Amino acid sequence: MIFERRLRLDPHRSYLLLGPRRVGKSTYLRRMFPSAEYIDMLKSDVYFDYRTRPALLRERYAHFSGTIVIDEVQRTPDLMSEVHWLLENSPVRFILCGSSARKLRREGVTNLAGRLKNARMMPLTVAEMPRFDLGARLQYGCLPPVVLSDTPRDDLRDYCGEYLREEVLSEGLVRTIPAFSRFLEIAALSNAELVSYAAIARDCGVSPKTVGGYFQILEDTLLGFSLAPFTRTRKRRAILSSKFYFFDCGLPNSLLGRHVSPRTPEFGKSFEQFLVLETLAAMYYERKIESLSYWRSASGFEVDLLIDGHTAVEFKSGTVHEQDCSGLLALGEEIKLRNKWIVSTEVRTRTLSKGLEVLPWQVYVERLSGLSG
Repeated sequence: MIFERRLRLDPHRSYLLLGPRRVGKSTYLRRMFPSAEYIDMLKSDVYFDYRTRPALLRERYAHFSGTIVIDEVQRTPDLMSEVHWLLENSPVRFILCGSSARKLRREGVTNLAGRLKNARMMPLTVAEMPRFDLGARLQYGCLPPVVLSDTPRDDLRDYCGEYLREEVLSEGLVRTIPAFSRFLEIAALSNAELVSYAAIARDCGVSPKTVGGYFQILEDTLLGFSLAPFTRTRKRRAILSSKFYFFDCGLPNSLLGRHVSPRTPEFGKSFEQFLVLETLAAMYYERKIESLSYWRSASGFEVDLLIDGHTAVEFKSGTVHEQDCSGLLALGEEIKLRNKWIVSTEVRTRTLSKGLEVLPWQVYVERLSGLSG
């Protein structure tokens, strides 16, 4: 099956395309740019050539006028200076494709910010899958190979093992794999929750500083992201901790070996994660959404997602009741809100008091493309 991806790249621009392993970056680029020169750094001979002599890139392509795709570019960060020279002195266009921002940032890819447009690719979204099964996607996630697999549980387990082996061990990112493995389990339990470095450090037997470094590894290798708190409130003091989400719903389930059943807290967290990821995808692909945050007051009021400071969203995986509106109403007293939505598994849209709308999750996903600042 060929998935029609929502990502759109201008063929006349150069890009840095980032995304976790197995989200489909290479497949997408080969389809969209079939005539491009393709340099695959996963091939050992290609990697060796450019790793030992980065100047080969300039020597081979100084007079080239087409598009060059460098896949897994983070494996050869020394190439950045050669890419920079070619962008300055030749008509070549580059698409640099990678699954880790760590080495690229260290090697100064930010110096190319004016010449490389940033793009991100995520796992498959609802709009990209012809047949969407909510239960299966909350359990196994939306990585293309997993969606197509007859054995998704096994493939997810292999994916987690591959990450530990290739991303962590090979790059020497952590000192002890057992401690990091334990951290991954605790991080999976903390998925879609506020992050407490101190509490996680006690469970892992490491320092809070080490836990902070571990979370940074997950973000640098694009396996997760932090959702910042909204703090510009007047009446109620806001919690300052961030929330953490893995980039795919299947990962925390695989790391914990758990089955997500409807009407359980785990199902609710996966449902929230799934819709936060759909919102993030809309921000990356349509580029109409500029910022995402969440809000929680010290007194316990909470809103799961605040989009561009004007659309407040609460996610509920069951039937919505009046008491589910308290967080949205409290935030509405703090700032002016354009939309107050409770997104659920209910099948019909309905309107509650004070402008609150209850939306089926499918309607919410459709509305995301129309949101703008």
